[in-house]
Amino acid sequence: MVAVKPFCALRFSPDVAPPRAGDGHISDASQLIAPPYDVIDPEQQEQLYQTSPYNIVRLILGKQYPSDTPQENRYTRAQRDFEAWRTNGTLQLDAAPALYLIEHTFDDQGRTRCRLGFTVLLQLDEATPRAVYRHEATLAAPKEDRTKLLDAVPANLEPIFCLYPDDGGKIHALLDELRTQLTPSLQATFKADTIRLWAVTQPTILESVARHLASVAALIADGHHRFEVAYANRARYPALMSYFVSMADPSLIMRAIHRVIQPPVVVDMRALQALCVLEPAANLTSLLGWLERGNDQGCFGFFNGTTFYRLMLNSDQLARWLLTPLVPQPIAGLDVSILHSLILPHLGIDGSSVRYTAQAAHAVEQVTSGQGVCAWLLRAIPLPQVYALAAHGSVLPPKSTYFYPKVPSGLTINPLR
Repeated sequence: MVAVKPFCALRFSPDVAPPRAGDGHISDASQLIAPPYDVIDPEQQEQLYQTSPYNIVRLILGKQYPSDTPQENRYTRAQRDFEAWRTNGTLQLDAAPALYLIEHTFDDQGRTRCRLGFTVLLQLDEATPRAVYRHEATLAAPKEDRTKLLDAVPANLEPIFCLYPDDGGKIHALLDELRTQLTPSLQATFKADTIRLWAVTQPTILESVARHLASVAALIADGHHRFEVAYANRARYPALMSYFVSMADPSLIMRAIHRVIQPPVVVDMRALQALCVLEPAANLTSLLGWLERGNDQGCFGFFNGTTFYRLMLNSDQLARWLLTPLVPQPIAGLDVSILHSLILPHLGIDGSSVRYTAQAAHAVEQVTSGQGVCAWLLRAIPLPQVYALAAHGSVLPPKSTYFYPKVPSGLTINPLR
């Protein structure tokens, strides 16, 4: 169902990504890559700008200035840089179409993991919505932003992140074996992560991957706004650079996103106790362990600045909610739906007071420091459940999933002209 093909990527030349010491044929792109545009804050943007005059951030998320005009702005500057980098050879086009195999080694709570994915072109046509599932709602402002960038820079500058079913992990095993037989052409480090890339051109490998993806439907993990912009422009540009990871990959990590309620909100503990059962927990570690072990609906970790609590929605309240929810039935039983559509409204708290983080310790720190009044700790939704909901057309509440780590930008670019 998913139609993909290899492509000739634009990649940074050896002049700006010189070979690593001792590895004469492996380019070092450490100074050139960046996280996806939508997770870069102003401080990190400045750091990336200082890292290199050719860092990909200058294309995917250029700086804005008070003096910007319709003729001079982040999009026109990205256009000039992109054109200059192609003209002066900073970016060079690979000679042969390839599948770009990417190994991403990272730390997961003290354990070293290695996720394996590949970047190819996803073909866009009228059948694509039936083959590529979406689970997040999109917003007009980010789509307008990415449309302006696409109009200025006709290229896929960073891939969307997709997952595909892989019963028995056959495709994952095929690619895992392949990476042990080939020499990577690129390596990069970003903070504690190490990324290696191989340009795979063997016809048998390309055919095996394409044939398998043609038999399944994929799930967008990250990049919903970029996907919708690309799909809306499919008449001009009928393909989208996409990074795929097998759902059988043991290092595919999906984390929960926790909530921090901001001042000046005051949480009425009596109102909360009328709706939920609260039991004190010894500390954050024991609270997170309880959350991970549980599978009942409507269970949360809660921290009010002084005490950690195991919090469970009252059973009769849960039954009434599931019988007549205020959200579509398929997603009503999700903890994130119960929190945002039942518990927080009961406390008089709306979405404008909520901030998000994928790190439980950071949520607690925000409350301890006074930047938040309380923290709600959630469990990750099982990936098969996310896939099944998306397959039935269900849209999850905002900030329901966090796939870790994010896919680096700057490894490959797909020129559209």
